[in-house]
Order: sequence, then C-alpha cells, then structure tokens
Amino acid sequence: MARPETLGAVLFDFDGTLCDTERHNLALVREVLVELDAPVSDEELLSIAGGDDRVVIPPILERYGSPYDIEEYERRRDGCYRTYSQAPLALEPGARELVSSLRGRGVAVALVSTTVARCVLTALDRLRALDLFDVVVTGDMVERRKPHPDPYLRALDLLGVGAGEALAVEDSPAGIASAHSAGLHAIGYSGCSLGQDLSAADEVVDSYLGFIL
Repeated sequence: MARPETLGAVLFDFDGTLCDTERHNLALVREVLVELDAPVSDEELLSIAGGDDRVVIPPILERYGSPYDIEEYERRRDGCYRTYSQAPLALEPGARELVSSLRGRGVAVALVSTTVARCVLTALDRLRALDLFDVVVTGDMVERRKPHPDPYLRALDLLGVGAGEALAVEDSPAGIASAHSAGLHAIGYSGCSLGQDLSAADEVVDSYLGFIL
C-alpha cells in the first residue's frame, strides 16, 4: 500500500517498536514454558512475539505433551508484568522526538498494542511517555487482537481518522498483518534487538534518528 498523500495519523506498536521489551518478555515466556514442561526452541519462541497468546500458546503446550493449559500459562506469565514494572526500559533513540514532531505538525499519534493496559500504562508511566499519545489502544480493549484488524480499527475510530490518511509502524509479522487488514500502509521497524520477518511491510526503517514521516 502506498503512503497516504495527506497524513492525518501515525499509529505505533509498542513492544519492539517504540521500546525494546520483547527480549525481556521472551525470556520470561521461555521460563514459564519450561516450568510447564514445554522447553521451546528459539524458533518457536520467536514465533510467539507479537501474537495472541491464546492462539499461539495452546498448540505449543499440546506439541510438548504439557499437562498444563492456557489458563495456567497466563497465571504464571501475568502478562509479563515484571518486564514493564522492573526491567530497564527506554524509548528507542529518536522515538520521542519523532512523535513530538508529528503532533507539533497536527498529526494525531496513537499507540496500538496487543499487550494489556496494566502493562503498557505502567511502562509509559515509567518512561514519562503517557502524554505522547492522543489515543492508546491495548489488547484488552478489543475482542480480537493482532493479526486481526480490530486494534487498529479501534484506534482509527477513536481518532476519527480514515485508514487512507494514516499509517502504522510495526516490528512483527502479526502486527503488519493487522495493519494491512485495517487498510493501513505499514512501516516495519527493525531497530530493536529481536529481529523479525518484515518482508510483508511496505517499507522498513532501522532507526528513528533523522526519520521523517
């Protein structure tokens, strides 16, 4: 999809896009899965990033013959809250400046995440970034999470902006699929430590420093 000729809004994913949380989250997920008798491979672990746990985790538990279910997994993982409340977090270099410049030009900015509000808002508060966004949509605000279009459609509705006047910035195949399903031009961000397949993105950037939208 082509970039919008008139840019009304930019919608950012959070994990792995604005903040390098994914490596902390996946380390915690691996720890939990090992406890549940599912010692996942690196490839399986990477496939979890950006997806809906209730979709991607049950097949893994079944494949390893784990006696535990998704409810026990979610109880132990606790939304990876330890990452957002305790891990050393920082916004990606140039991200704060990019968002501020967009809003200074009158472009609306949304954060659109699969992660639940408790975690995202805790991280944003620690990062002193709560005031950077016009709208925040989290995984517990929609019926279907990424790769479905629901999170992006909800954000567009709250902003009052059409898909043809907006674009998304994502770091995962699931996020890019979600953005495309919502009719958005999708920019893949490859600057965080967890490298994912961004081949479906309309364009790819590796840094926000000097990046202009």
